[in-house]
Amino acid sequence: MTELPDVRIDRASPVPFYFQLAELIEHEIVSGRWPVGARLPSEPELCDRYGLSRTTVRQALARLEQRGLIDRLKGQGTFVQSAQPGLWLLQSSEGFFHEEVDRLGRTVTSQILRASRGPLPDWACRVLELKPGTVGATLERLRSVDGLVALYVVNHLTEHAAEAALAISNPNESLYRRLRERAGIVPQGGRRTLEAVAAEEWLADMLQLRKGAPVAFIESVAWDAEMRPFDCYRAWLRTDRTRIDIQAAGPAAAATQPLAVPTWTAS
Repeated sequence: MTELPDVRIDRASPVPFYFQLAELIEHEIVSGRWPVGARLPSEPELCDRYGLSRTTVRQALARLEQRGLIDRLKGQGTFVQSAQPGLWLLQSSEGFFHEEVDRLGRTVTSQILRASRGPLPDWACRVLELKPGTVGATLERLRSVDGLVALYVVNHLTEHAAEAALAISNPNESLYRRLRERAGIVPQGGRRTLEAVAAEEWLADMLQLRKGAPVAFIESVAWDAEMRPFDCYRAWLRTDRTRIDIQAAGPAAAATQPLAVPTWTAS
């Protein structure tokens, strides 16, 4: 039987509980702690351990099943099917939004919803290779292109990047540009995942969409010149207002170019 990790659901986060639970379980699978063929805890066990409703647990399991990570067998239980989620990887050394849209001559504006220092959420600590509860900076923004809301993004940064990240004199400036200029942090690598999700009510309101409308969900981690992770974020993008153009390098260029570089064009 798989052993449940001692991680809490962040009830103050705008990220839905089912999504947090699915991410928690996926981390156990992808890390190898729950091997292929292992039986997952039952729905009642998950409900009791994390204080969630049966509906929420079933939503999380449905998400994992849709992505090919688990298999639910009637009368037998739920089992790990694969340790490789079916996602494209997007790799780039720059901030994925501001720099690319800037390049096209579009105007990027930001509304800062939160800028604070405090304990980072569990998922961010894992990605940033920090101990649970480590203090860092959180920057939550709603970003627009030419006056139209296009992106909701939440960045979590390590403590050594916190002061620069929170030194906001102009809400519209690029975060990565500020990190370079104020802290000497230059991104040298990154890993991103992208998938389509249906906007829940809280997100639909944020992005001025109807509930259930498709949006692109992006998760990212960036490393500095010493290959230390310093920033991770989760972002939800309106692809009807910005279009993703993924340019993939051929085999001959794979050693020197990213697997896929996202560029952004306004539609």
